Parts: sequence; structure tokens; C-alpha cells
Amino acid sequence: MSTAQDPATEERARLAGLISDAMDGQLAAAEILTARGTLTELGVTSLALLRLADTLEDEYGIELDLADPAFYQESVDSLAARLVTG
Repeated sequence: MSTAQDPATEERARLAGLISDAMDGQLAAAEILTARGTLTELGVTSLALLRLADTLEDEYGIELDLADPAFYQESVDSLAARLVTG
């Protein structure tokens, strides 16, 4: 039996921490992991989304289009999946 964790699960946990940091801790990572809905439904403000986008771009070397309305409708799961698949 393998003790290695699924990369998507690890990415999801890491992402929850980054979201919490971007929100200045208004929601704990554990709360973000159990919540359902889009980031905006979780209460992630536009400023926190900008912070999150900057962090994700720096850490993952990706480019997020902040003009794309789909970014604002991302959930933790969908964003984690994007990060895992690159």
C-alpha cells in the first residue's frame, strides 16, 4: 500500500494555503478545503484574487488572464486541476 499522496490532493492543500494567505487569513486553509463554490462565493475579494494570481504566476510559472471572467468563477478544485495539468 502506497503512502504517497495524490498530486491533485497535495496541490489542492497547497492552493488552500495560498488562498488563505491572499485573504490575510480571513479563512483558514482547512475552511477553504471543506467549502464548495467559486472563489468569489467563498468571499475572496478582487484584491485577494490579484494577490493570488501574482503568487500563482510566480510559483508555478503560469500566466493567468485577469481579464477572463472565468478566472473569477474558479473553484478550489478547478484551479488545483489547472495547476496539476500545467
